[in-house]
Formats: sequence, structure tokens, C-alpha cells
Amino acid sequence: MRRLINIKNGVVTLLSAAVIAGLAACEADPVETMRGNLPDDELLENTNVLIRSQYSSVERAVVRLTEGTGTTFDPIYCQLTRPAEKAVTVKAVSDESKVAEYNSTYGTEFLTMPATNVEIADNGQFSIPAGNKTSEKIKVTFKADGLTAGNYLAPISISSEEVAPSENGGTLFYAVKVRGLEVGDYELDTENTTVFYVNTSDYSPLLADVWVISKEDLMSPDMPTVWQKTYGNIVNLRTVQIGYDEATGRAQLILNSDIRYVLEHADLHIRPLQDKGRKVCLSIEGGNTGLGFCNLTDTQIADFVAQVKACLDLYELDGVNLFDRNAGYGQVEGMPAMNTTSYPKLIKAMREAMPDKLLTLADYEEPTEYFWDTEATGGIEVGKYLDYAWSGYMSENEDVQILDPWGVIDQDEGEMNGMVFPVNNHPRKPIAGLEQSQYGAFAVPFYSVSSSFNTEAIGTLNLWVWRMLGWSANNMLMFGDLITNIQGEYEGQWGAIIGMALTVFEPDGMDGTYMYGVYISHNPNGNVFDPNVPALYYGDYTKDW
Repeated sequence: MRRLINIKNGVVTLLSAAVIAGLAACEADPVETMRGNLPDDELLENTNVLIRSQYSSVERAVVRLTEGTGTTFDPIYCQLTRPAEKAVTVKAVSDESKVAEYNSTYGTEFLTMPATNVEIADNGQFSIPAGNKTSEKIKVTFKADGLTAGNYLAPISISSEEVAPSENGGTLFYAVKVRGLEVGDYELDTENTTVFYVNTSDYSPLLADVWVISKEDLMSPDMPTVWQKTYGNIVNLRTVQIGYDEATGRAQLILNSDIRYVLEHADLHIRPLQDKGRKVCLSIEGGNTGLGFCNLTDTQIADFVAQVKACLDLYELDGVNLFDRNAGYGQVEGMPAMNTTSYPKLIKAMREAMPDKLLTLADYEEPTEYFWDTEATGGIEVGKYLDYAWSGYMSENEDVQILDPWGVIDQDEGEMNGMVFPVNNHPRKPIAGLEQSQYGAFAVPFYSVSSSFNTEAIGTLNLWVWRMLGWSANNMLMFGDLITNIQGEYEGQWGAIIGMALTVFEPDGMDGTYMYGVYISHNPNGNVFDPNVPALYYGDYTKDW
């Protein structure tokens, strides 16, 4: 069974959303390109040809890379000023000679992108059939091998024996912006496995990149800092859904406009997290269509898994969190009933298709309550295909729930040490094939200031007793959707909730010897009010797109 590992170095950067829009999974909420029809040159006797990026209507385009071994690509095409009278062949090459001319003309200071770092598919050959104006698209790949951080220019020029390049369209100038790794000032904590959720409809994922925990020694007169670490080993991005296409009967991976924007701009919103060793995953849930993980056909499973894999590979994400909620089972006419084999088959197929990706599960309600029973699951031991599973109960409408699938909590001993029962309202059984050390038994919601679950803190104190009595099988610490500082009922709760949870979670947090403080180390890419203050102001890291 695999465990959480450090992320590989040299992650790749931004890949455009129009590529993933080509996946069947992303047909909903399409992102249109800006291209449109290009204007003809002045009417001349001869036909001319120009080269363009699919995502730019002019002779300039921008791509981004991360220094190291990162790669990215862009589709390019050629277009004639009028339909070809006969077949036309055009050749494209990386043209370093144009960089000095460009810098001189425009007063820029671009570095030269080595031609060896630019690969044009099909040997740079375009074909335009007679009667057509536009070629098929081919892919140009940019590689960061050997490059340091900086702005590079990668001109791509065209030539043809049949037609002349247009005056302003014979070269496509790519600005290749190479960013350095953002390792930050603090090491990522590896003694605990901390899990965050980020709803991209509200926040940038950078909100998960800024949490610093400081351990202070209160027994020494000078009260020294023992250590400072950043938290958030696994970051699950929402909202991603499983949808249903009535016309084709397909299960589809639905990326809403916010998560799609984040993926398109991964160099700003995702790569800084991965640079520090965080695993960034998609959290997939139901879309209220009546179709979910529990009523898929084998054909739908195979198709859906392929869509998920393509998305993760394209955007260099680290894994998937399956959270079967809001599917709308039994609420949509004509949709099949839930069964007990579909979800286990999906999990098995996910692992087999993506053995190198993190695969996690939120244990929540009916969709997972039978995972202990291999007869019900068709002989599949679900836990053998998972890296981790954890409690999906993170509602503000109930106290912190400590799930006890293995039955280790003794009520008499617990009450004698101050526990208040019941410690959970959701009886669960062990997931077959999953070790107890892989199971996160609780998740902490972000309660409002006046919530009784916050003021009385019974669930939080139960956590302390549970840990003190040795009933916790691991160091997994889960939180619900992260929040920033919000004026009103949630003011200050961004730090208070995490601070309290850590105080009761750490073995020495309640004995008066040490104090655990929560601080913010701002990410330079974030939209924040004051980057020099180690706290969150109102609205810090809210989405700015």
C-alpha cells in the first residue's frame, strides 16, 4: 500500500483550458477561444500565409514554465489570406535569429529561448488542401530543461515554396515566462498528514499554502520557538462533479468555471503548493443529476476514469478525492437505483488506471456504509485500492464527529476522563482492506463565533481525550472548507478553529508546557491586503477572477 510521498521536482506549469475542453468530460461550461476569423491582407495578386497560436489572434502569445524539467505546449496553425488554388505546404521552425531584432524594435530585453527547448510536431510541416484557407493544428512543445527563471522569446517562423509569408504574420513570437520554484520559508510538516479542502468558487487554492504553526516553549524564561512548520499535506480542490449527458448517456467530469480558471492558471494557483511538497487533488462529488458513483454501468466507469486520468495528466495534478454527496440518487426520474458494486468497481478502475496518483475517499453516508462487506461489493476489498480514507462528516450543524469503525472507544473509560457521549452520530464499519492507520476518524468544520459547537467545544475536548487515551491510530488531521477572515459571524475563526484543533491534537498541547500558535506566511501571488502582516485580513485570498 502506498503512502503520501514528497512531490516530484520540476512540476510543469500552465496548460490552457481549451485543451481540456476537448475532453468529453468538460463539455459543460465551455471556454471559447478568442481566435475568430483573421482579416485578409490587402488584396494582392499573390496569396500570403501567416502563423498563429490557437489562443491568440495576433502574432504574439504567452506560455509559462517552471524551471527544472517542466513542459507545456500550445496548438499552432497556418492560415492563408484566401482559399488555396492548389495544395499548399508550409514549414515552421524555431527561429532564434529573430530575438535580437524583436528586442531592438520594441525595446524589450527577452532572453533567447534555445531552439533545442522548442519542439514542433510533425517536423513543423503544415498542409493546406486546395480550396481551404486554414491548416490543421499541430502542437509546439516548450521545455524548461536547463533554463533559469526569466522571460524568454521563442520566435517560430514559416516558409513555403507555394506562398509568401504575410508581412506581419510570418513569425509567431512566444513569450516563455519561466518561474522559479517557490519553496517558501518553512518546511512542510511531515509528522502529521493534514488535509485541507478549498472551494474555488470562493477562494484561490493559495489559501491552503499559507498556514504556519509555531511551537513555543513556555517553560523557559525566554520562551524560545521550538519549531515553525507549514501545514496542509493534501489539498482537495472543489467544485468538481460527476455529471450526466442525456443525449449520449455518458457520465461526465464537470469542471465549473472557477476550477477551470484555476487549472488554466496553475502556475499562479497550484504550482506554488506543489513546490513545497503538497499534493493537490481534485475532489469529485455528485451533481444532483441522479447519477453518481453508486449507479454507473461498466461502460460509464471506464469512460469516466479515462476523463479523470486525462485531466490529471494534462494539468499535472497529484490525485483524486472521491466524496459521494449531492448525487441526487432516487430524485431524478429515469435514473437507475443505487447498487453496491458500482462504487467499488470505480475505485478499483481508478487505481488501475492511475497507479502513481493519490486516491482518497471521504467515508460518508449510504454510498460507503457497505464497504466492509465484500459480498456486497462483488468481492472487491475497496481499501486495497486507496491511499487514505477519512470522515466526510464536516458539517457546521453538528459537533466534531469522531468515527469509530474499529470499535476502540470505551465509553466507560472515556466518560471517566471527561468525554461527552455520544462522540458521533454516524456508526461506521471498517472498510475492507484498509488499515486503521490509513483512516482519518474526524474532520473539523469552521464554526461561526456564536455556534454552540464553537463556544462549548465539546467535540474539540472529546478529541483531546481521544488522543490522550491512545485511541487515535495515526496523525491524520482533516479540516472542512478553508475560510479567510470574514467580517461578522466568522471573524477570526480562520485561526481560532485550526489553533484549537492543533492544541488538542498535539500530545503536549494541553499540559501547559508548550503553546501552539497559528500564523500566516503570505504567498506572493495572493491578492492580500497587507503581505507583511502574519494574519488574514478581510477577504484575503478570495478569488480575483
